[in-house]
Amino acid sequence: MSSYLSIDPQTLASQYTQIDRAGKDNLLSAKSKQFTDQLNAIKKLQTSMGSFLTQLKDFRKADSSMLANTASSSSESTLVVKASGKAVAGSYDIFVQQLAQNHQLAMSFDPTAALATDGEFNIDLGGSSFSVDMAGLPANAKLSDLAAAINNHADNEGVKATLMRSGTETFLVISSEESGAANQLTLGFTPGADAAGADITAALAAKQELKAAQDAIVRLGSDTAISVTSASNSLTDVIEGVTIDLVKAQAADDGPVNIKIGQDQQAIKDNLQKFVDGYNGIVNSINADTNLKNDSMARSVQNQFRAAFQGEIDGKTLYSVGLEFDRNGKLSINSDRLEKALEDDPAALEAMLTSDTGVLAKLEKSVEPYSKNFGLLGDKQKTLQASLDLVTEKQKRHDYSMELTFKRYLSQFTQMQITIAQLESSMGQF
Repeated sequence: MSSYLSIDPQTLASQYTQIDRAGKDNLLSAKSKQFTDQLNAIKKLQTSMGSFLTQLKDFRKADSSMLANTASSSSESTLVVKASGKAVAGSYDIFVQQLAQNHQLAMSFDPTAALATDGEFNIDLGGSSFSVDMAGLPANAKLSDLAAAINNHADNEGVKATLMRSGTETFLVISSEESGAANQLTLGFTPGADAAGADITAALAAKQELKAAQDAIVRLGSDTAISVTSASNSLTDVIEGVTIDLVKAQAADDGPVNIKIGQDQQAIKDNLQKFVDGYNGIVNSINADTNLKNDSMARSVQNQFRAAFQGEIDGKTLYSVGLEFDRNGKLSINSDRLEKALEDDPAALEAMLTSDTGVLAKLEKSVEPYSKNFGLLGDKQKTLQASLDLVTEKQKRHDYSMELTFKRYLSQFTQMQITIAQLESSMGQF
């Protein structure tokens, strides 16, 4: 007969083990989730602060500026102008007397004549000279081999040789790579025993100057003009913060080109808004994440951020120039106060933001200890990872303990099944 006491040892052992382990499993699982969430939140905060630090450093670079200007030329076919944030608004008259040029010489050769097999071809560029040994050229060398030897010479500091052809003539054209009067070319030839060297001597004697080495010359002002010379056609230090690219020289009776530099307030607001968005991004990420909102280190970050905006900088508050906080701690721009500050003293506003004592420098000093890999947030991650590893290790030990518990239950219920089977067998004999 079948017994109402029939049992399944495997199922019972599993059920009893699950009851034993449930409490600690839940506790360890909760701890694991807690430390994982905190670790991910701190990692995300460190990444955000690293990006914000890069932004701060970019704004404070020597060639960068929060300010922005517009620049216009009354004749862009004569000169093109660009203005950085360091430029001062104003109007300037410029007359382009001549453009800078590189030096360029051409020598005519008979392409059918053999090239000299010895002698030295000498080139001097503004006092720096080198020589090509004709004996070092390949056998049956052509004019192209001489050009290649010039271009590839170890002592060549800025000379370019190329070939040009016109009818039955081939020209060896030698140019200075840089413009300016200082980059004057002087060519010479020291003949050897080969009579063909006379062809090179003759070509040098009849050389043509395709372009003279000269500086750019511009005159500033429409009345009492100031002359400025430059080896380049890109003038970067004539007017502070302004780059003037010369396109063509003017005729003597042409009028000067007028340059206007003005403030680009929208670009300035856009630059400032990038900074504001970066700041608010950090604050928002802390406030929106419970793991950060309740974290003492994250709160310290917020407090230090806010402290960077407090007090006066050069006698003014940031509120007075248009930077203000709302009740949630978010930074915003007041356009009216910002525009007035830009109108009154744009250089002072720039200094308040980007100088070594400005708000960006203060923020950079506050952010750096947290953002670097081995900084405060990095140490926090190590602590949280250690806690998470400890929970993982406890879970492994708990799993092992529960495995032994399961085996014990299985043994007990198996023995119970055997005992019941024996009892049923004995009772069946009556």
